[in-house]
Amino acid sequence: MDKLELIKRNTEEIVSEDELKELFKSKKHPIAYVGHAPTGRFHLGRLMNLVKVGDFIKAGFKFKFLIADLHAYLDDKKSPFDLLKARSEYMELIVRESLNAMGIPDKEVEFVLGSSFQLGKDYWLNVLKASGELTFERCKRAASEVVRFGEHPKLGGYIYPIMQCLDVKWLDADVAYGGVDQRGIYMLGREFMPILGFPKPISVFTPLIPSITGGKMSASKVEGKVDLLDEPDVMEKKIAEAICPIGEVNDNPVLMYAKFIIFPILENLERGFAIERPPKFGGNLNLQTYEELEQIFAAKKLHPLDLKHALAREFSTILKPVRERFYKEQELLSRAYP
Repeated sequence: MDKLELIKRNTEEIVSEDELKELFKSKKHPIAYVGHAPTGRFHLGRLMNLVKVGDFIKAGFKFKFLIADLHAYLDDKKSPFDLLKARSEYMELIVRESLNAMGIPDKEVEFVLGSSFQLGKDYWLNVLKASGELTFERCKRAASEVVRFGEHPKLGGYIYPIMQCLDVKWLDADVAYGGVDQRGIYMLGREFMPILGFPKPISVFTPLIPSITGGKMSASKVEGKVDLLDEPDVMEKKIAEAICPIGEVNDNPVLMYAKFIIFPILENLERGFAIERPPKFGGNLNLQTYEELEQIFAAKKLHPLDLKHALAREFSTILKPVRERFYKEQELLSRAYP
């Protein structure tokens, strides 16, 4: 698979593909980044971003992971200011451990703390310049899929998208990667960054992984959230309750986990997707591609419960090293999420 196809796979949109092609021609090792605010604990939906990191690295990118600590506070104080340090430490550790568990060496990723550069004079001068160009309405529209504005929105929510766009420049990134909920913010950046004398950010967006009960998976919602550190029995119980209509392949959360997370990880680990079931129900399966799984499921030759059990087993197996590391990090967890 060539570089462009690696970046394109499992994406929803690239803005723009022509600019990405030109980037490959002009730079041997361009820089891409993804940012996460250290708010709630990591859940399965966030693995989507980490899986895609592997594609960028295979395509020759240098990759940066931004721990957007100040953003976590600006977004309606989803993280209290005094917890930002501990939650940032937790985020770096769980992302490193998860990358390694998925066959993506963490040494290939540079971790950057947002506050390490976002408090600089030049950075803030450009925040102010951008503020002089943009309206409250435009900033709110750009960030509405990401920021919690509420009935009485705080000023921080309007500053949030301006900073996120400037992060691209201050990280020297050529490509900004994120879920499609980030689209509005980076489109705002493509409008105002050239006014400040900076290039438009090339953006790569992947679909959002729904919660097991449908809808957007959120760290702030306990229902439908599967924590990366859930014990195998807890994870299996949660996934067993997932929406998974027999034979239905469209908008099926379980199949989306398989397509966008499990199969790319198993490709890295060089093994297939094992489904265990009694001989009277067709016997065990070992599938090498998502297309095989979808075909079998659509033909109603695989029961949803067998699929969900297999998915839970794979997640538990893959994430075992992460759980084991965090058995030793209870003090960090208690500081980050008291």
